Amino acid sequence: MIAINFKKIWLFVWLFVWLGGAGTLWAAQVSVIIPAENTVSGPRIVLGDIASVNALIPEGEALAQALSAIDLGAAPEPGRELLLRRAQLEQRLVASRLNLSEASWALPEELRLTGRGQDLSEDLLRQALGKYMAETEPYKSGRFELVSVSFGSLPGLAPGKVQYRFVPQPSSNPTYLSGAFFFNVDGQDAGRVRVTAQVDLSIEALVAARPLNKGQILDEADLSLTFIPYSQAKGALTALEAALGSTLKVNLSAGDPLKDRNLAKSLMVQRGDLVTLVAQQGALTITASGQAKEGGALGDTISILNLSSKKTVTGRIIGPDQVEIVF
Repeated sequence: MIAINFKKIWLFVWLFVWLGGAGTLWAAQVSVIIPAENTVSGPRIVLGDIASVNALIPEGEALAQALSAIDLGAAPEPGRELLLRRAQLEQRLVASRLNLSEASWALPEELRLTGRGQDLSEDLLRQALGKYMAETEPYKSGRFELVSVSFGSLPGLAPGKVQYRFVPQPSSNPTYLSGAFFFNVDGQDAGRVRVTAQVDLSIEALVAARPLNKGQILDEADLSLTFIPYSQAKGALTALEAALGSTLKVNLSAGDPLKDRNLAKSLMVQRGDLVTLVAQQGALTITASGQAKEGGALGDTISILNLSSKKTVTGRIIGPDQVEIVF
């Protein structure tokens, strides 16, 4: 006795009919063309997303919509591929129980589908890196330009809300930056990207506004604040107040950074000099004559003899022959 497999016979009949074996019996209402390669997004493969489905006559509109909605199974993850052979594709189509014979079909021998994630470009990451640097010292107080950036392989991100953060690798050289971007989608870890970058960094510092000679006492006209390369900025002074009244220990050309080791304190008051004592209490200012009992530079605290009271007081040098009494 011969065993009859009715399931296989039914499947054969369906395939025979809708693949054109009985094409002379019906006029096609819908045209379906599936290219050999396509990308998909989301968790499922839907025929309308990977095929061109068109009604050939008005009566075919409903069938075209129904065919477009056929679920062909789980989609590959972003960045992954799924290969469906023609026989597998045919079985999934037949499982829809739609009248496939009323459509004309163009099927590839192999269908290669790639999971499409959210767009993640190097330009986007470069902008994010620049934002991070603009909020971080020493970049925040300087000027920087990314002169070269290298990224690792960009991950494919599934649809959803994407968040990311940059975690730097500790380094004492801010002109070389390395680290990684970490991503998550809807709160779930979604991979990371390694980053390395060379940075053209400039720092604001004091420089000589004109050629300056050794032994010169500095005033505001001698100096200017400008941005200089980070490689030249080590040890450079950044506050005008730190240099005014000091004596240069070296010659400087215009544009040379001014460093603390280049300066010696200049005595603004010599021992025995007559000075003006200034005492302030709120809005009240009182002045008196005094005589310095010791010398000092701008900002130094020295002893002064009040010539009126004959008492010795302590004061801070605030200018040439000007001493503010310290209470």
